[in-house]
Amino acid sequence: MAMPDQAAASAPTAQSGTEIRIYAHSPILYWWVIWAYGFVCAALTYFQGDKLTIGESAKPLFVHPSPWVGLSFTLLLLLVIVATSVRARGVSALLLLLLMGGAAAATYFVMTMPGLWTTPPSLLLHMNLAFYLLISSVLFIVWFVIVFIVDRLSYWRVRGTQVERVQMFASVLGRAPESWSVMHIRLTRYSDDIIAHKILALGILGLGTSDIDVKLSIFGGGHEQFRIENVWRAAGPMKAVQAAMGPKATVVI
Repeated sequence: MAMPDQAAASAPTAQSGTEIRIYAHSPILYWWVIWAYGFVCAALTYFQGDKLTIGESAKPLFVHPSPWVGLSFTLLLLLVIVATSVRARGVSALLLLLLMGGAAAATYFVMTMPGLWTTPPSLLLHMNLAFYLLISSVLFIVWFVIVFIVDRLSYWRVRGTQVERVQMFASVLGRAPESWSVMHIRLTRYSDDIIAHKILALGILGLGTSDIDVKLSIFGGGHEQFRIENVWRAAGPMKAVQAAMGPKATVVI
């Protein structure tokens, strides 16, 4: 699957050899897992599902006979909600993974208890084909618009010793532009969120996202510090800043 900003974040832009853009992304970047798995569940339901009819004149519904399809989709949805709402780093990430693993093991134990799924009330979890297609299609559209359009309306730009925060249509919204002339810039990359940075963003495959801490030493005295979150393949633009600014940049990757 093609991920966002790979070309823009990996090297200076073609328009200017001294311009480097760094794009931050919304947490919805990680939600591609949900719509992708939703389409997988839809395919399984279409090819392996049974046709059920509710009422005399109703159209038949495609439902997968195994409750594990619906349950796995629900558990994955809950995992992504937690992982993108609570950023777990270091030891906290390991504890969160252990907690989720324990919850999954408990769920499996409960589901395999004899008679629990065959006697009333039957604790079964089924979604039909229309559910998977609706959720996945709507989520894909929202994900695509935010990641490839909305998130690209705001970015950080480094040109020479000038660092700018570019926000398109900022003047319409009444926001003043932000720009600094810097004596030195320090960029530090953090990829310590195991679930978001490493798993959901495919960091374990050499891709992944990172957060970048930026510290600016400004001409005339003073410092500015901020964090750029959810940067796709952040090492690329950081190396470009180092190459463009030389000794005026310190990069920790």
